[in-house]
Amino acid sequence: MTCPRRGFTLIELLVVIAIIAILIGLLLPAVQKVREAAARAKCQNNLRQLAIGVHNYESSNRVLPPAGKGYGWCGSQVGGTGDTSIQNMSGWVLVLPFIEQGALFSKLNITRAFSYQTTITGNCCSSGNLNGTLAGDPATNGNGALMSTVISGFICTSDPGSRIEPAGSYYGPTGSHSGARTNYDFIASRSDSGLSFTANLCNNWSKSATAGTRYPFGENSTTALTDISDGTSNTFLIGESTVLVNNGKANTWGYRAWVMTGVDPNGGINVWHTLAGNKVIGTLSSWGQAGSLHTGGCFFAMGDASVRFVRDSMSSTILLQASRMADGNTPTLD
Repeated sequence: MTCPRRGFTLIELLVVIAIIAILIGLLLPAVQKVREAAARAKCQNNLRQLAIGVHNYESSNRVLPPAGKGYGWCGSQVGGTGDTSIQNMSGWVLVLPFIEQGALFSKLNITRAFSYQTTITGNCCSSGNLNGTLAGDPATNGNGALMSTVISGFICTSDPGSRIEPAGSYYGPTGSHSGARTNYDFIASRSDSGLSFTANLCNNWSKSATAGTRYPFGENSTTALTDISDGTSNTFLIGESTVLVNNGKANTWGYRAWVMTGVDPNGGINVWHTLAGNKVIGTLSSWGQAGSLHTGGCFFAMGDASVRFVRDSMSSTILLQASRMADGNTPTLD
């Protein structure tokens, strides 16, 4: 005599499925928290390594790197003429040998142009008098082809946005080459001396900004660590940002195109684009703002190479004081 085969009843099967669903519901948030904690730690370490690289550059050159050199997407300069040699180079290029990217640095020509954007040739910006000459064509001098190199040390893994800026438009290095975006950039003002940023207001750091209004970085800046009289532990050096921006575009590590000036914390952290009354989390409302996909704020590397998480509820007044290196204020960021 054969015994009947014992199987699950429908009710038992539904109970098992329900238990599995409950377990998944309990475990998933924990897994997400662990993943975000790892991403935060990686992001913090990235900023720490970049800050150390900047310090090592300063030790070798006695000045910090500039935010960039020879912007060509400007018209007449405030307080004087602009550069005779237009390079559109990001200051991060100069830091590459100090962040274990010497092989990439050796392939770049730092005397030539990194982006073709000017008030004339790139068609990127408001019309104006071109004050210099583009230092060669980045499409043929080798620099343009390397601008799409994605460097992991410039990436925050919490940010799911695209790492690549497409070729052409106002923001690509050339009409045929793309660029690699960065989540971290130098603290550089969008509007030195209270001036509203336009195509005619480049070279502000040296031409119009006073010692009390200067950030550590700007176009052609020459800051030494000893110039940070407010104290290196009180002053932002590098800020975090997202690669998705509603008005303008994110910064890239290798070149400076239209409105790629750095990160300016003045105005707030995590100021998201609003669409139909809803915040688009992860897309900053405008270029050059500070922000991240970390809950509640973003990371900054300070002038002493320490890294701090600053809440997005921090007032613009405090953020501005922490961005200026010699205005006599020592803001509390806690």
